[in-house]
Amino acid sequence: MSRIHVLDAATANAIAAGEVIERPMSIVKELMENSIDAGATQITVEIKDGGITFIRVRDNGCGMDEEDAKNAFTCHATSKITSLDELFSLHSMGFRGEALASISAAAKVTLTTKEPLADKGTCVKYEGGQFISCTPVGVPSGTTVEVSDLFYNLPARFKFLKKDQTEANYIQVLVERFILCHTDISFKFIKNGKTILNSPGNCDPASALYSVYGKEIVNNCRPIDCTIDGITVKGFAGLPHISRASRSEQIIFVNQRLIRSKTITAAIDAAYTNMLMKGKYAFVILDILMPSGELDVNVHPQKAEVRFSNESVIYRAVYHAIVNTLAQESMSVDYSFSKNEIEEKTPEPKREEVSSVQAPVSESSSVSKPVTPISRPVAPIVAPKDYTSSIGYQNAYYADKSMHETSPAYSVTKPQEEKTIQEQQETPFPEQDITVAPLPEETPKEEFTQPELPVTAVSPKEESISELLSSRVIGTLFDTYILMESPDKNLLMIDQHAAHEKILYEKLVDREQKKEIVSQPLLSPVIISMSRSDISFIEENMTQLTDLGFEITSMGDNDLAIRAIPAQIEPDSVRESFIDMVDEWMHASKTQKDALILSLATSACKAAVKGHDKLHDIEIQGLIEQLSKLRDPYHCPHGRPILIRLSQTEIEKEFKRIV
Repeated sequence: MSRIHVLDAATANAIAAGEVIERPMSIVKELMENSIDAGATQITVEIKDGGITFIRVRDNGCGMDEEDAKNAFTCHATSKITSLDELFSLHSMGFRGEALASISAAAKVTLTTKEPLADKGTCVKYEGGQFISCTPVGVPSGTTVEVSDLFYNLPARFKFLKKDQTEANYIQVLVERFILCHTDISFKFIKNGKTILNSPGNCDPASALYSVYGKEIVNNCRPIDCTIDGITVKGFAGLPHISRASRSEQIIFVNQRLIRSKTITAAIDAAYTNMLMKGKYAFVILDILMPSGELDVNVHPQKAEVRFSNESVIYRAVYHAIVNTLAQESMSVDYSFSKNEIEEKTPEPKREEVSSVQAPVSESSSVSKPVTPISRPVAPIVAPKDYTSSIGYQNAYYADKSMHETSPAYSVTKPQEEKTIQEQQETPFPEQDITVAPLPEETPKEEFTQPELPVTAVSPKEESISELLSSRVIGTLFDTYILMESPDKNLLMIDQHAAHEKILYEKLVDREQKKEIVSQPLLSPVIISMSRSDISFIEENMTQLTDLGFEITSMGDNDLAIRAIPAQIEPDSVRESFIDMVDEWMHASKTQKDALILSLATSACKAAVKGHDKLHDIEIQGLIEQLSKLRDPYHCPHGRPILIRLSQTEIEKEFKRIV
C-alpha cells in the first residue's frame, strides 16, 4: 500500500503561505515590493485592526491588463525573471511569483488594476486560494490590492497573531524602513482612518529621515556616502550619544532590499568600538549598493537575508565607511549646564568639567581613530593633590577607631587570608536582605576565634562585609577610588561612583517593588523627539505610563512633552531614562517592570557621586556603611565591579619580597 501521496492544491498553497505570510506585516511587505517594481512614485498603505481584518495597498504604477491580473495569482508566475540565469542578476524586489498566490491562500483578496492607456481596468477576487470572479471596472491607473480576514481559513495560524496594536506597530516600522531607503517614492500610512506617516518622496535622504524620526535625530546623524572596493555605502551614522539599548535602529538595506546580516552588524559594532558602553548599540541606517551578481537573495523564504560572495569585502566597506564618516566629526564631549544638550567633543574632558557628568560617559567617549595631540599646558588641567584637604593619611576617624580598636577583634586564619579576588567574586551570595554584622567594638573576639564554631556560622558574604566595615581608609586615588587596608592585610579599592550608584539604584528598586509610585511635576517640560512608531507605541500604552507616574502630552508628529515623572527618576536624567525604558519595553521584548528597572539604573547613574569628586571623612564613612547593607554590594547596575581586593601576598610577590 502506498504511503506517499500528492497533497491537494489547497493544502499545498496553505503550507506555502505559511512560509511567506507570517503576519500582516508580511503581506504589506510583499505588496509594497510589487508596487516598487511596478515603477510607482506614490504608495498608500491603509490598515484596520492591525491589518488582521483589512489591508489596502494602492500605487500609481504601470498596472496590468486582464490576462496578467488573472495570471498574477498563479503560483510561481512572475514578470521579473524568465530563466535561472536572471536569478543571479536581479534588479527587482520580487522574483518568485509567490506573493499574491500565498496571500490569496490565507485571506480574501481583491485586486483592481489598470494600465495608464487602457480604457478600463480589471477586478479579480480570490478567497482561500479559490478564484471567485474577474470583472471589468472603472479605476484610476495603477494597482490596488485589498486583503481582508487574514487566516480566516487557518485558525491554527490565526491564534498565533499578537494584539492589534502590536501587529500595527510591526507594519508601521516596516513602512518607516521603506521611507528611509526609497526616498524617490512618496509613502502614506493610514491606520484606522488616521494618517500616521506621509513622506515627501523628493529624493532627499535627510527629508526622509526627518519624516520618520524628526529634527533631533537628523541633527545628530552624519550622512554616509563612500565607495570602497566597488561597494558603495550610503545612509546615516548616528553620533554615539543617540545610541539605543537594542539594535532596533540599525537598519540595513542591500540594493534597497531590507535585510538582516550578522556580517554587517559586526562591522557596525567594530566601527563604534570604544565609543559606546556595554549594552548600547549605534543608530545606523545603511544602504549598500553592489553588483547583483555578487550576492544571492534567494536564501530566505521572506527574503530577509542574503548571502554575499565575499563577506570580508562587505565588512571592510561598512567598517571604513562608518569610521571615515565619524572621523570627520569632533568626538569630544562638550558639556553644558543643560543635560539635554550634551554633545560629544573631546575624548578626555578637563578635570574641572568631569564633575558635571557621570564617569561611564567619559569612559565610553574614546574613539578608535588617531587623535591629534592637543597643545595645551598640562599643569593647569590636573591640579596637585592636597591630601590635607581631602581624604588621605590624616584621616582621624578611621586612624583612631578602625586601626586601633577593630584590628585586634578580627583574626582570620591563613587560608581565608590568601583567598584570591576571583574566588571572592565567584562565591555565591544569598539574595535575601543582608543582616549587617555588629560593629567590631561590640563583637566579642571569641565569636571569630572559637574553633568549635561550625564553618557555616559566618557566611562568606558576612565575612566580606565584616572585613569592609573593619578596614581603615588610607587615602583616595585619582579622587575616584577609595583605598582601604583590611585587618587581614588586604588592600581594598572601591569605585566611589559605582558604589554610590548601586546604593541609589537599590533604593529606587525597593520603592518600585513596594509600589511607592509618586509622581513629581517638572518645573519645565522635557521635549523628546522620537520616531513615529515609538510615538504610536507610547500613545497606545499611555495608561500604563500614567500609572507609573508619567504625565506626557503630544507636541506634534514627532515630539512629546514630559511634564511629570516618577519620583524615583532624577529630573536631570529624564530624557535618557525615558528613551531607554521605551527601547527596552518596545524593542527588546522586556516587560514594563523590567524596562522601568533598567531606566532606574540609568537614573541612579546620573545622580551618583562622580569620579574626581572629593569626598570627606564623614561622606566616605556613610558610603561604606550604606554599601554594606546592599543585597549585592559588589557590582554596579551596569555590571562593573565596585570593590577590588588585593592581598598582601600578591603585592609582595610583585615586589619580589617572596617567590
